[in-house]
Parts: sequence; C-alpha cells; structure tokens
Amino acid sequence: MNFLKNITINDRKACYWESNTVPLDDKKPIIVFLHGFPGNHLGLVDLAGILGQKYRVIILDLPGCGQSDPLQEKHTLESYSQWLFVFLETLSVKKAYIAGHSFGSRVALLFAVRHPGKVEGLALITPVLKIDSFIACLGVFYNGILHLLPSRLQKVWLSNGLYRKIRCAIIIKSTDGKKRRQIAERDRQEMKNLNPRIAVELLNNFYGFNLVPLGDKVKAKSLIIASDSDEIVSLTSIQSLSKRLDDVRVEVMKDSGHLVPLEKPSQVADCIKHWIEEKNNI
Repeated sequence: MNFLKNITINDRKACYWESNTVPLDDKKPIIVFLHGFPGNHLGLVDLAGILGQKYRVIILDLPGCGQSDPLQEKHTLESYSQWLFVFLETLSVKKAYIAGHSFGSRVALLFAVRHPGKVEGLALITPVLKIDSFIACLGVFYNGILHLLPSRLQKVWLSNGLYRKIRCAIIIKSTDGKKRRQIAERDRQEMKNLNPRIAVELLNNFYGFNLVPLGDKVKAKSLIIASDSDEIVSLTSIQSLSKRLDDVRVEVMKDSGHLVPLEKPSQVADCIKHWIEEKNNI
C-alpha cells in the first residue's frame, strides 16, 4: 500500500511517502530515500515503488521541499542531517539503508558520518560531491546573482526560463520524448514553488563544501550508482570518494545521465536490491 503521511517535527509538518506492501518484522530491511534539490518525493516514486514490493521504503519531502514545512533554522547539510535523525526517531526506525540522489546524497553522506548507528548501508545515486563540472560552475554563477538580488526579484530569477531550459537539456538524457516533457514540467513546477530563502541558504552551503574527504569517516557498507553521461557529476569525483570508503561497490549505468532514478528506475532498483541481498545473504 502506497500513500502520503504527515508527522510533526519541532512544530513543523513533515511529509513522506511510504510503501509497505508486505508484512514487516524487525528483520525486514528499511530503505529511506532522500531526493535531489529542487525536488520532492515524486521524483523517486517509480524507483521506490519497485523496491517497495519487497522492502519497507520511505521517501521524504525534505524540509522546505514538496509538502514539508521549512525548518525554523537555516537550511544546511548539518540541519538536514539532524532533522533526518529526529525523523527516524519519530518513526521508531532504529536502523535503515539511507539512499540519496544528487543533493540528497550529500545529506545521506553527512548523516552516515554524524549518525553511524542509524545507517545499515549507504547508497549514493549520482552524488554531487564537489564543483568540477560545467553545470555546477554555472550553478555557482547563477546562485551568485540570486544572492545579490532583492527578495522580490529572487523568485523571478529562480523561474528564469532560459536557465531552466539549459539545465533541463543538460540533466535530462532520456530518448523518450514523453518522459522528457514530464521531467521538464516537474522541474518547472519545483522551481516555481521554490522558496527563495531556502534556495539561497542551501545553495550557499552546497557550493561551499567538497564532501569527498567525508569518505574517510564512513564505516557503513556503501553503494555508488553513477552514470556514464552525467554532466553534473564526474566519474573522477566518484573514483575519489570510492577510494576513501572502506567497503564500497560502484555501478556505472550506461547511456544515462544525472536523473537516472527517474529515467531508469528498474535498473537502479535492481542494483540496490542485489546490493542489499548480497549484504544480507538473501
């Protein structure tokens, strides 16, 4: 059964999607998915729906995204990591596989360092680790302008049609025209609904940190899913992180880009499923 739920964390609404199609017990693996930015749980529903046939799967709307309220404090990787800890405690989730896509992988990686006892395994899907690509540099420039604008113009700048078209052309690689249009429209809606304050806080925090060195502090078994045509995340940064992780498997998807969970959910689900089954000797 798949449905949306709401809980309250620090007097703020937190929305999440849950798939629970089989009877659960303490031994049944739990997978918690963290979406990219801007984004919400909808971008991972297809992927989670496949895995939800066998596991308990939870997709969050991170604070300030989708239907979840913003945080009271600044939106940073640290504040998101702490919020995730409280979220899992509220749901009585003792331990879970934490899977992040794009920006969500940054939160997942830091969470694994800050709260290792909560992490059964760490799955990073096209993880944005540092600024080493054209689109990331473009994002730095774009965010620099956003930061300088008065608040009344920030919303307009975030909805800039030209930037959005360039961005979509780079990140959407699917040859399926219908799927491309669906993803582009979802991106347009997400940018339209984005709170400028949250964007400024997160993007400032995002572009200020190279997360590759955190790999030295991760003790959980890890899975990295990369894409051979990803123009946002370089395979060099993936290799740099994988060398620092104690126990890691790296899978490179062929003929796919940054949005591989949306474009090839079945293939990504298979990678995650096989990795979990191998870990649990299923």
